[in-house]
Amino acid sequence: MSAYIRTAAVGDETVLAGLNRFAQNLHVERRPDLFRAARGQEVAAWFRSRLEDPATRAWIADDSGTPIGYLLAMLQERSEGPFTVARRFCEIDQMVVDPARRREGVARALLLKALSEARAEGIREIEATSWSFNDSAHAMFRRLGFVPKTVRFELKGESS
Repeated sequence: MSAYIRTAAVGDETVLAGLNRFAQNLHVERRPDLFRAARGQEVAAWFRSRLEDPATRAWIADDSGTPIGYLLAMLQERSEGPFTVARRFCEIDQMVVDPARRREGVARALLLKALSEARAEGIREIEATSWSFNDSAHAMFRRLGFVPKTVRFELKGESS
């Protein structure tokens, strides 16, 4: 892999929005009942709000000045509740690589960067969410030691 991983910051929102279209198009294709085509300025504004949030961590994979992927993560702190213990963890929320650059280790490099940074902040628990149709992401997570944690089911329409 020849990409350089850099920290994303305010000002990178249009880069992130541009790369996001690869994932968003897949989501719209596979689940049009849940997702809609993204509007560039609306998505860029959303990314800007994320980048302004101190709990957000984001990185961009760049190859000779061309952004080819990104990872967006959020630090989560949950108070103890009646059923759960207090916990602090890093949630990998989005990871996207330009389809022309897949299978080159870009997603792996982004994820390893996120894991390294979380550990440097004293965070040992890392979670990632992925739609059930994203088999390639699941395989990569498993290769890096992730294991399934929960399974979410849905029932559409009427059942008998």
